Amino acid sequence: MMSSLFIGTTGLKTLEQNMGVISNNLANVNTVAYKTTKMEFQDLMSQLQMSRSNMITNLSQVGMGANTLLNRTNFRNGAFEAGSAVTDIGIQGIGFFGVQNEAGLVEYTRAGNFRFDKDGRLLDPEGWNLLGYKISNGVTASQPTPINLDLSSTTGYGMLAARQSSTLTAIMQLGKIEDRNNGAVNPFFGLAASYDATVSPPLSANAYSHVQPLDFYDAKGNLHQMIMYVDLAQTSSGRTAMEYVIAMPPEVTTDPVTGLPVTPTEKGAGLFMAGTLTFDSSGQIQNITAFTPGGDPADLAAWTAAPMNNGNPVIRVSVPGGGSQNMTLDLGFAQPNGPAGSPATAADLAADPSLVFGIATGGIQAPSSTTMRSASNGCLIQQTDGYPEGELRSIEITREGKVVANYTNSQNLDLYTIPLYRFTSQDGLIRQGGNHYAASPDAGNISHGVPGSENYGVLSSWSLEMSNVDYANEFAELIITQRGFQANSKVITTSDAMLQKAVEIKRN
Repeated sequence: MMSSLFIGTTGLKTLEQNMGVISNNLANVNTVAYKTTKMEFQDLMSQLQMSRSNMITNLSQVGMGANTLLNRTNFRNGAFEAGSAVTDIGIQGIGFFGVQNEAGLVEYTRAGNFRFDKDGRLLDPEGWNLLGYKISNGVTASQPTPINLDLSSTTGYGMLAARQSSTLTAIMQLGKIEDRNNGAVNPFFGLAASYDATVSPPLSANAYSHVQPLDFYDAKGNLHQMIMYVDLAQTSSGRTAMEYVIAMPPEVTTDPVTGLPVTPTEKGAGLFMAGTLTFDSSGQIQNITAFTPGGDPADLAAWTAAPMNNGNPVIRVSVPGGGSQNMTLDLGFAQPNGPAGSPATAADLAADPSLVFGIATGGIQAPSSTTMRSASNGCLIQQTDGYPEGELRSIEITREGKVVANYTNSQNLDLYTIPLYRFTSQDGLIRQGGNHYAASPDAGNISHGVPGSENYGVLSSWSLEMSNVDYANEFAELIITQRGFQANSKVITTSDAMLQKAVEIKRN
């Protein structure tokens, strides 16, 4: 009878602790990314009693009450709610953010309510710095460090400096090209020979069939435009050769050596390149030749082979205030080994037409290449890798964890990648308060990786993970706990009444 008092007491103690767990869950129903916990119970030791029946010894055990076993965390994902800033980040799937304090201690959290402070540090409400892989010049660091963005316009990411063009891409369709310069002494360089900067315009409008603008930026971010003039040259054995020149108005160019403005008294002023394009019977480009001028444009021996970069010809230009710059011309067809026969001068090519109609050794056709089809002339792609100066417009965070700066010049710059952390056993994490967890030996190995890869979750910007507390389940547990507590208290009062009755028997 005395034991029932103590057994009832153990029930009260365990259910009292469970009431604390339930109340804590309900108290954190609005806590960002809170993970609900559930108390699990176990029975206490049992008392062994010996009994004898039919000459057989039987074991008889009487339970001695209940005890708490553990308080297990439910890491099920919570629902999502709209955030108020781009740095409100929710995790969809497996993983934790890593955060670090000023002492270098690292803890982990699912709560993604981060904000930038005045120094550019991305902090959680507890003042811990979010960790990320820093990206410098396109190279991502191998180890995470605290995210710190200097957003000033003078020393940091607040301003993106201008970048001069190094590549010009022009993917053209040249189906309606005529031979308008058929009176030229050499059909492959008729445009070059007739170019004369001492008159305006340097090329007569009747000398070419197609023009293609080529926009580029100088070192100061100023926009300039070259023009590529194209005309039909000659056909042979089903192949078609076209001639082209690339030039700018002489008054907006400078001498690449002296940096001084060129004068219209020089016939070749503003002329940068000449050459040929060869197509097969299906309209696919087969060969490109390119030469740079040297003196009188009509002197083909002065036109030397243009330098090549990854199988594409390089144009050298010089503009006032921007200095000299080299730009690779990409027409969607690269020739790592150079044009067929690799003529040293335009005169060598003019003397041997087979070099024009030859197929470039090792030519690489890009998915989008310049073609000669029956459709009208046009340009499918015209772009450059240069851009003017731009001011920071916004910060973006992608599903893969990229922290991206967007600028007013339509350029984007990857700054950091936010990693996610995993554990062999997340049940081994220790709650630290403030939505933080600390790793323990029971958590096992810690790994970190890019969101969306290797079973890591993905990130959702402008959203926050809510608590995963289930109202219905918690209230059901509340009722069961209350009834259990009531029953155990009844055990104690009933045992007390029985003891009282036993005392009264003696008195009577």
